[in-house]
Amino acid sequence: MLSKRFGASATGSGKINIMTNMRFRTRLMLSFWIILILALCLPAYYINQTLKNDIIREATASAFTELNFVDWLLEKAPAFENNQALDDWCKEIGSQVKYRITIIAAGGRVIADSDVKGSAITTLDNHADREEVIGARKSGQASSLRYSGTLKKNLIYAAKNINYSFVPSGVLRVAVPLSTVETRLAHFSRQFWAILLAIFVTTTILSLIFAQKLETPIRKIILAATAIGEGDFSRRLDVDTGTEFAPLARCINDMTGKIGQSIEMITAQKQELEAVLEGMQEGVMLLDREGKIKAVNQALSGIARCMPTCVGHRPMEIFLNAEIQSACDEVLGGEEHLRLKIAMPNDREYEVNLVKIAEEGAVVVFHDISELVRLEKVRQDFVANVSHELRTPLTSIKGYAETLQDPSFRAGDQAGAFANIIVKNADQMSRVVSDLLELTRLQQKNAQPEMLAPVNAAACFHTAAETCMPMLNEKNILLHNLLVGPIPVQGDEHSIVQVFRNLLDNAIRHSPDGSRITVFSKDTNDTVVFGVEDEGSGIPKQHLKRIFERFYRVDKERSRASGGTGLGLAICRNAIQKMGGAIWAESPPGNRTKGSGFYFSLKKFKDF
Repeated sequence: MLSKRFGASATGSGKINIMTNMRFRTRLMLSFWIILILALCLPAYYINQTLKNDIIREATASAFTELNFVDWLLEKAPAFENNQALDDWCKEIGSQVKYRITIIAAGGRVIADSDVKGSAITTLDNHADREEVIGARKSGQASSLRYSGTLKKNLIYAAKNINYSFVPSGVLRVAVPLSTVETRLAHFSRQFWAILLAIFVTTTILSLIFAQKLETPIRKIILAATAIGEGDFSRRLDVDTGTEFAPLARCINDMTGKIGQSIEMITAQKQELEAVLEGMQEGVMLLDREGKIKAVNQALSGIARCMPTCVGHRPMEIFLNAEIQSACDEVLGGEEHLRLKIAMPNDREYEVNLVKIAEEGAVVVFHDISELVRLEKVRQDFVANVSHELRTPLTSIKGYAETLQDPSFRAGDQAGAFANIIVKNADQMSRVVSDLLELTRLQQKNAQPEMLAPVNAAACFHTAAETCMPMLNEKNILLHNLLVGPIPVQGDEHSIVQVFRNLLDNAIRHSPDGSRITVFSKDTNDTVVFGVEDEGSGIPKQHLKRIFERFYRVDKERSRASGGTGLGLAICRNAIQKMGGAIWAESPPGNRTKGSGFYFSLKKFKDF
């Protein structure tokens, strides 16, 4: 590393010595030449480009005129029997007008070309990505200038859409050569170089005269200033003391040292700030004075999904949110700090903090609070649902218990009925609490079901059906069980029994008397799908996605009156997911016109 540095230093020193040994008048002459070249070449380049653009515009306009002429001829032409006839027509017209005519089908395939043999047309590249073809499809007609690999020369292409009954719909294109334009530009270039040579000879004589009047310190100042301008802040100006340039040299040296220190400090701070911004989870956006986005970090580009096109746009163009734009306008208008909450189209919610930067713009920070909002809503819904579920039985228990405590109340048949109501409501509360505890156990992230093992799902359903048999007999409901023989699945026996019991209980409570409930299974590739279908009133479609939520009821009063806790389907969903399966509902099921169907899948166990 040291050898490289010393080598570089020696090389740089050699260049400096060469420049120092060169006569100043020669360097000044070279400087004049450079200035002269810049002074002449830039205007000449501008004139050349302007002339070239004007000529190209004229040629392009002429190409469009020729294009419209060919389009007119094509419109007047008789119907073509096939693409070969169309290609022959293009070659005939092309031989007369002396430029290339191409017809491109809608998919980009060339079907006719005046300058390509018929057998070679099929080998041409697809023209759908040509600039003029794309432009013609968008705006009706377009042009482009490029080198033709087929004809080996520069061409102006003009194209427009065509849609005639006797010609396949697509794009008509003509190509005009640029030989005239190139000839005129070459003539202009020859004249320019001749004039430039004459000016060089004249200025060389003048530069030699002026160089004799300048002294060596000026050369050193020029060299030092050039090095500083190129970013070499380690360079120092060495001027002999006692000369009139010594104070200037000292000032330049001091300035160079201070600028170098400032640049190093600013660079380090910039790198630190960029590292901090890129490492932030929050999206950060910097606005300039005019309210346009000046810079963003990686997090904000992910929020707005605009990288790298965020910069240079207004917030309204990126977020399509009038509230954000209004807040930015207020901060840029003089407000020191603003905070607001906004909802994005991607179902995310953000807390946005805006801070004004004095005379520079504003900083906007987006903090994602979607999870906090969701958890707060879950908490509120849970508290409200639990309170509502427990309030009714508690009110009944309290009322009947107070009545039984009244001394004026006489024990009898009515007291027994009151006690039964108290027990019934207490049982309801107990079921709610038990279901809540079971649901909590299933939803714990670290909680796992019992070790998954081969389980006979048919036997699990038989156990669940025995529990629900009194309810079936009470409502005279026929249970049609199609689970024949052992059905081996991978899961937890207790959880599968619980899922069958909850689904069967749910079907019984929502089925009319004398109806039928069907339970079946269906094998797929690696899973078994189980179904429980009833003939009840069904579930409206808008409720199907939410019925597996805690305490969610389609008909709240009817469900509560039938003894449900509102947690059974939520327990089923969590239990099935713990076992690696899926659960869903349909209403009406299959080809039926009424009723509901609940289905869940479990992995098949092959070696049972």
